Amino acid sequence: MASTLELDGLNELRDALIEERQVIVASVRKLRDARRQKGTFVLGDGADAGPRLVAVQEQIVVVESIIAALTRSRA
Repeated sequence: MASTLELDGLNELRDALIEERQVIVASVRKLRDARRQKGTFVLGDGADAGPRLVAVQEQIVVVESIIAALTRSRA
C-alpha cells in the first residue's frame, strides 16, 4: 500500500515535469517569435529542444502510470 507521502512526492514530481515541459515550449515559442521579428526565422528553429521535450513527456507518462498503479492498489 502506497503511503500518502509517497503519492504526494510523485504528484510533486509530475507537477515539476509538467512545468518543465511548459518552460521548454515557451522558450521555443519565444525563440521563434524573436527570430520572426528580426526576419531571421528558418524552419526548424527550436528543433534542438525536441528530444528534451520528448524525454520530459515520457517521464510524465511513467510517473502518471506509477501514480495510477499505486492509487489502484490503495483502493
